[in-house]
Amino acid sequence: MIEILEKFDSIIFDLDGTLIDSFEAINDAFDEVFSVFQGKTITFKESNSYVGVPLEGLLGELFGKENQDKAIEIFRNRYKEVCFEKTSLIDGVKGLLVYLKKKGKSLNVATNKTGSISRKLLEHLEIGNLFDYIFGVYDGLEGKPAPAMIEKIVEKTNIPLSKTILVGDSPIDIMTAKNAGIPIFSVASGNHSYEELKSYNPDFLSLSISELIYAGSDK
Repeated sequence: MIEILEKFDSIIFDLDGTLIDSFEAINDAFDEVFSVFQGKTITFKESNSYVGVPLEGLLGELFGKENQDKAIEIFRNRYKEVCFEKTSLIDGVKGLLVYLKKKGKSLNVATNKTGSISRKLLEHLEIGNLFDYIFGVYDGLEGKPAPAMIEKIVEKTNIPLSKTILVGDSPIDIMTAKNAGIPIFSVASGNHSYEELKSYNPDFLSLSISELIYAGSDK
């Protein structure tokens, strides 16, 4: 399946569940917020269902608009405390990125995680230098599924939409690609199943990102 990505000059990746496993750190941050506002913790399954959704709307919906700013502050403070310790690359991701970079591809990231934290995390994981642009929320761009981050990367790279593809693990990524007018390669490497992703009609679909990695390593 690597040959699909090789057809494009710019490859934009989602972050959580696509390139990195940060679910434990995210669960810790959600636990902190739920503990403060509702006196309880939540399961991994519950916290995973929130991954990729912009915090502004999500936490306002969960805890009330009047508590939204405080909830976001609590979440982000706890996440900063644990994210470097409790985040790892999904197996084989670095190999895929290095392979694509050697092929001359422009590699980029569009995430609903805070942009500044995303850039620091990728540097910590020793792959930040492989990306041309890394955009997240609080970079002055509307979060996914709005197409703003995709459009900004197209503008910055000067690579047209027709030569740009998004790789992501969630329905939000599929909607983002459709809104931006680019193809989506969905990977069931996060917390959404192959069948669930298939129901959203992505252009391309793989059981895991490792399928792409191993295909690339054979070339």
